Amino acid sequence: MFKNTIAFKQAITGASALTLLMAAPALAQNSGPVLDEIIVTAQFRKAGLHDVPISMSAVDAKVIEESSIVKIEDLTTIVPNFTYTQTGISTNFFIRGVGSGINQGFEQSVGVYVDGVHHPRGQQVRAPFLDLERIEVLRGPQSILFGKNSVAGAMNITTARPTEEFEGSVLVQREFEDGESIVEAMLSGPISDRVRARIAGRYRDFDGYIENATLNRDEPNREEFTVRGTMEVDLSEDLMATFKVELSDFDSLGRNIEIENAQAVGGLTYGQVLFGLFGQDASVLNETRDGIRSSNGDSSNNKTRTYQMTLDWQVGDFNVQAISAYETLKYDEVCDCDFTGGNVFTADLQEQYKQFSQEIRLTSPVGDTFDYILGAYFQSSEHTYKDQIIVASNSILIPALGAPGGLLSNTQAARQANVDATVLSAFAQVNWHFQDNLTLQLGGRITNDNRDGDRVMDVVAIGGGAVPAAQAAAAIVFASGFGISSTNLNALGPTGSFFLGTLGAPQVTGERNVTKFSPDIKLVWDATDNAMFYASWARGFKSGGFDFRANNRGTYATAEDAFEFDDEQATNYEIGGKFKLGASAELNATAFFTKFDDLQISIFDGVLGFNVGNAATSEVKGLELDGRWAISDHVRLNGGMALTDFEFTDFKNGQCYFGQTPDFANGLCDYTGLSNQLVSKFSGNIGMDFDMQIGKDYEITGMANLFHASSYDAAATHDPNGVQDGFIKINARLGFGPQDGPWEIAVLAKNLTNEITRTYTGDAPLAGSSFGRKTNYSFFSQGRTIAVQGRLKF
Repeated sequence: MFKNTIAFKQAITGASALTLLMAAPALAQNSGPVLDEIIVTAQFRKAGLHDVPISMSAVDAKVIEESSIVKIEDLTTIVPNFTYTQTGISTNFFIRGVGSGINQGFEQSVGVYVDGVHHPRGQQVRAPFLDLERIEVLRGPQSILFGKNSVAGAMNITTARPTEEFEGSVLVQREFEDGESIVEAMLSGPISDRVRARIAGRYRDFDGYIENATLNRDEPNREEFTVRGTMEVDLSEDLMATFKVELSDFDSLGRNIEIENAQAVGGLTYGQVLFGLFGQDASVLNETRDGIRSSNGDSSNNKTRTYQMTLDWQVGDFNVQAISAYETLKYDEVCDCDFTGGNVFTADLQEQYKQFSQEIRLTSPVGDTFDYILGAYFQSSEHTYKDQIIVASNSILIPALGAPGGLLSNTQAARQANVDATVLSAFAQVNWHFQDNLTLQLGGRITNDNRDGDRVMDVVAIGGGAVPAAQAAAAIVFASGFGISSTNLNALGPTGSFFLGTLGAPQVTGERNVTKFSPDIKLVWDATDNAMFYASWARGFKSGGFDFRANNRGTYATAEDAFEFDDEQATNYEIGGKFKLGASAELNATAFFTKFDDLQISIFDGVLGFNVGNAATSEVKGLELDGRWAISDHVRLNGGMALTDFEFTDFKNGQCYFGQTPDFANGLCDYTGLSNQLVSKFSGNIGMDFDMQIGKDYEITGMANLFHASSYDAAATHDPNGVQDGFIKINARLGFGPQDGPWEIAVLAKNLTNEITRTYTGDAPLAGSSFGRKTNYSFFSQGRTIAVQGRLKF
C-alpha cells in the first residue's frame, strides 16, 4: 500500500505512540480528571465531537487565541491532512491531498463556510481570522449538508455570537524579528431585553521575513484590517433574527519567493544572462535560497464584504433556519511574474466576484425512530477576471528578440473572462434509528448548476487603447514568442490566420447546464456508551466550468473544446470509530479510500499560460488518528496523525518540467503512478497544554505543539528540484496572569526549530522557454518567531 518505507515506519511509530498515549487512561477509574467536551455543528445540530460520524478536527476559541491562529495557513501544523500554499497567481489548499489547481476559473475542492455561507473563491480564504468561536475541518466529501463543491472536505467556521452579559477584550501582540504587530478588540452585550450586539475588529501590520535586494526592503509586507458587527434580535419568543456585516481589507507588498536551482548553459545561469548580457540589477545574481530575493515589486490589494441575515424560528420542537447572504470579493494585484529583479515582464490581475445566496433548512427534533434535516439552496453569482501580460519599454525581451522585439514596447496582452452562474439544490438527511444502538443515515442532494462564460484576449497599448499602427504586428510576436492568441491576428493576413489555426480562437464562449445527484449512506453503531463505530459511502462532485487562464488551445482540437472543463467526481468509502477512554480521554480513528474521476488540473504551457484539463482517475487511501487526554486537572495532551497514499491511476496529460523528456508527442508527461503535490505520506502532531497555580491568586499557563511531516513534492510537475524533505516544527506559549482574571501577558514562539520549508515550486517563467536556462522559483515559509502578547478582558 505504501511505497515509502521510511514514511511507513514513521506512520507506524506515530500511530503506536498515539494509541498507547490515549489508551493509558482506559486502565484508570472514571474518577479523576474529566476531559472538556468539544461541541461542533458539522451536521447542523450541536453535538459532541466524539458523537459525530465524520473524520474531523475542531479548534476552539481558546486554542485560536492562545496559538495566535490569525490565518488559514496557521492551521496546517495542528490539523492533520490539511495543507495550504500560495502560488504566483492563486491560493491552494488541500485535504487528504486533494485541492484545486492554478486557475481563477476553478472553485475550491475544499468548501469553506462561515456561519453557513459558502465562500467559493480561493482569494477569500486569504482573509484573516477574527473573533471566532470554532473552526471545524471535515475530511472527505461533505456534499449533502455543505454543497456540491466540498468533494475533498469542508471547513466550517463559526464566528463568536453576542453575549447575554456585557464583556469586552483587547489583545496586543508584537513580534520583533520580522516586525509583526497585531491589535484586536471586542465588545459584546445586551442593548435591550430583546437585542444583543457584538463588534470586533483586528489590525495587523507585518514587515516581512525575506529581503528584497532589488528594492532594499523586507517582504512580504502585509497590512490587514477586519471589522465585524453582529446583532441578534428576538422578534418573538420563537423567532430570532441575526444580522451580520463583515468588512475586510488585506493588502501586501512583495512575496516570499526566491530563485533557486539555477543551471548554467554555456557557462551562464539565467541570472548571469540578465546581469552580464542585459545589464540588469546585480541582485539577479542571487540564485540560492538564503532569505534574499530579487524583484521589481509585487502587490496585492484585497477587499471582501459580507452582509448576512439569519432567521431562526422554533416551530414546536422543529427548527426552521433561513440564511440570506450577499458577499463580494475584489482584488487588484501586480505580479513581477518572472520572479527576478530583471525587467522582463509583469502581470497585472484583477478579479471581482459577487454572490447572493439563500438557504432554508428544516430540522426535526431527535426522535426515537426518525429524525431529519431538509433544505433548499439558491445561489447566483457574477464573476469577472482580468489580467494583462505587460512588456514595458525597458524590458529585456525587446533586445533579446531582435528586430521583432521593438514591436512589443509598451504593449500588453490583455485578457478578460466572465461567468454568470446560478445554482439550485435540494437536500435531505434522515437518521433511522432502527435499533437502540444502530442508526442508518441516508442523505442526498440534487443540484442544478447553470453557467454562461466567455473569454477574450487582445493586444493593446499599456493602459488600454489600440497599439500604434507601426506596432500592429506585435500580436505576431506575442503569438510566435509566447503562444498567445489574440483578436488582433484576425487583421494580420495569412500570418495571422496561421497562428489562429495553430493557437486557436482568442475569443470563446460556453454554456453549461448540469444536474447532479450526490448520495451519502452511513451506518452508525453505538456499541457501548463509550464506543461508536461507523461505516460510510458517499459520492460528491465539483462543478465544471470555463478556463480563465489559457493563452491558446493547448492539446485540444479547438479553443472552444479547451475553454470548458468537466465536473470532477469523488466516491468515498470510510470506516471509523470514536472512543471515550474513561472520563479523561478520547481516541478517534478513520480508514478511508477515495476514488476521483476527472480531477480538475491546471497545466502550465511552458511559457506564460495555463491550460485546464482533467486527470482521468486517481485514488487516495489512508488512516487518520487523533485523540485527547486530560492527564490531570491541570495537564492535557492532544495529538493526531495521518497516513496518506495518493496515486494518479490514469493521468497521461501532465505538465512536464523544463528539461524533462515528454512521454508523448503532444509534449505532455505521464503522471500515472505518481502522487499529488504537497502530499506527505505521514504527517502528525502532538501537543500539551497546562495551567499551574502561583501563589494564591495567579497562574502560569502554557502550551507546546510538535508537528512533523514527511517529504513531499512542492512542485506540481514532480520536478526533483522541488522536493521538500521531512521536517519538524515546534510552537510554544507561556502565559502569566490572575486565575480567571482580567489580564494576561504571554510569550509565544513559533517554529522553534527554524525550519524553512518549500510550500510551492515551479519553473521560472521564460527562463527556460526563452533563454534556455533551467531555473526554479519557490515559495518559502517563515522561520522562527518569538512574540509578546498582552490581553485585557472586562
